[in-house]
Amino acid sequence: MAKEFDWAMYRYTPSLIGAIICIVIFSVLAGLHCWQWVKTKRSIIIWVLVGAILEVTGYAARIGSHYQESTWPPAASAWPPFIMQGVFLLVAPLFLAATVYMMLGRTIILAGGAEVSIIKPIWCTRLFVGADVATLVIQGNGAGIMGTMQLELALAGEKIVIAGLALQVATFIVFLIIAGDFHIRMNKKTQSTTAYGQSTEWRKMLWILYTLSSLILLRCVFRLIEYSMGNNSYLIAHEWTLYVFDTTPMFLVLVLMLVLQPSKYVPEGLPRKGSGSSEDVEVAVEPKQ
Repeated sequence: MAKEFDWAMYRYTPSLIGAIICIVIFSVLAGLHCWQWVKTKRSIIIWVLVGAILEVTGYAARIGSHYQESTWPPAASAWPPFIMQGVFLLVAPLFLAATVYMMLGRTIILAGGAEVSIIKPIWCTRLFVGADVATLVIQGNGAGIMGTMQLELALAGEKIVIAGLALQVATFIVFLIIAGDFHIRMNKKTQSTTAYGQSTEWRKMLWILYTLSSLILLRCVFRLIEYSMGNNSYLIAHEWTLYVFDTTPMFLVLVLMLVLQPSKYVPEGLPRKGSGSSEDVEVAVEPKQ
């Protein structure tokens, strides 16, 4: 007996109003981050801008899906907007995550605490951004494979996306553990010497990173649960969950990055030596205003 095909692009008609509102909001945020980048010349903001633009593109593609008939098999014209919205909305947060990852190494330099961190600043960026790139490739390929009329490939694509999301969640958990460990070690350091205790900017940065990481992690956990439950689950079959647990956290991340401007607290680049020596820290520790 043939296996029943129980997979669908959407189990609802994508909201036109919802997509338009998201396009307007994320476009405004992208414009404001672009203005901030031009004003401050901070290259790290570019990745935030890319994430915002991908959000805009993803919701624009959902407008195309709104006008497609919910029939099986879908019309050939239905596949491009479905694949675009799936890929772009899935990978957009990865660029925001990369920004958060890069800021940890710079925060360690700002604190002058390379010697107390269990991972040197330059390796914080390399390891976590490297994991982020791997996640990007996995999730992007998985979402693309899901854009097929074959049940086996659609299910395989879902499993690939799940693997990518699991890697992203694990990466964030490790990231928060390392950041928290550095926070504890650095607090002990400041209690035993006054040399490192004069600046509190690194503490502000860590709390900003905790907040941003928690929002992105919430979104990743939602997506992981959503895909793990299957294509016909409640979370995928109801559009409101996307806007509450994906759109809203990403909106808050972009707003917080715009308002708090974490890039202004941290050095623009990491030490060239990557050794975490005191000479490196002295050169990089003074952030630009």
